[in-house]
Amino acid sequence: MHIAHIMASQHTLIGLLLFLSVDWTLSVIPENEKHPSYWNNKGKQALHKALDMKPNVRRAKNSILFLGDGMGIPTVTAARILKGQMNGGNGEEFSLSMDTFPHLALSKTYNVDQQMPDSAGTATAYLCGVKANYGTLGLSASALRYNCNSTFGNEVKSVLHHAKMAGRGLNSR
Repeated sequence: MHIAHIMASQHTLIGLLLFLSVDWTLSVIPENEKHPSYWNNKGKQALHKALDMKPNVRRAKNSILFLGDGMGIPTVTAARILKGQMNGGNGEEFSLSMDTFPHLALSKTYNVDQQMPDSAGTATAYLCGVKANYGTLGLSASALRYNCNSTFGNEVKSVLHHAKMAGRGLNSR
């Protein structure tokens, strides 16, 4: 029985290796995407669109912050590919709604005491301008998680506080 188990394991391993060696890129490539001119033209169109954008120098009436917690480059790329494939394309060419925003930025945040941040720490970084410890919100890194006494005197002010003090209206939806 021991030999039968080893043989079954070897057959499973061989099957797995064969499965992994199959070329899974059998999707149909549109004919126009095979030519360099297609990609050169797409690049030129994107460049001209960016260059033609007129800067908005007017005073902002409102500010909207989209905080995509956990939406790093690999996650967003996977979402783009999935959405594109669900719409019948290869995937990589698809744009998400946020890709069409006139101004888009990528930033990274992490907690002072951990590299993998939580939502409280990232919100504190974005809205208060300071890094915080994991599991704390609106506090400097001098405040420790699970130590309520350490919070006193370590509160930080957010942009919302500053807006309110300046007499600006606040609305969250």
